[in-house]
Amino acid sequence: MKNKLQYLIIGVLIISNIFFIFNSKNKSGRIKNEEFRREMNYLSERIGYNKEQLELAKEEYKRYDSIKRKIERRFRRFDLIIMDDVSRDIDDNSINMSDYYDLAVELNTEKLNHWIKIREIANEDQVQKLDSIWSRMKERIRSN
Repeated sequence: MKNKLQYLIIGVLIISNIFFIFNSKNKSGRIKNEEFRREMNYLSERIGYNKEQLELAKEEYKRYDSIKRKIERRFRRFDLIIMDDVSRDIDDNSINMSDYYDLAVELNTEKLNHWIKIREIANEDQVQKLDSIWSRMKERIRSN
């Protein structure tokens, strides 16, 4: 009786581990980036992109995300430099400020290029929606 219970427990553990392994492999093909999911949901639900447009947008997002990550890595380096300046009570480091600003411009330029390419994927009605949303967003930012 004791051996049967042990075999049953071992069997349940083996089956649950196999299920866990297969379940994790199925999920690994998905993109886990929350920003990506929000953007794709936005394009499909609010703008009305179809499946072909979403595939093109997905490829564009991959291109943009890879460039964005490279720029953000360089930002992290400057964050450390700025934290070091703050810890040394250095209030004004114009060299770092200039380089930091250049990185911010590079990141925003890439973000703008991304949305220009997303706009190129859109049809005429979708372009109008994107333009309307873009202009309202700029007005909100300016008013603050």
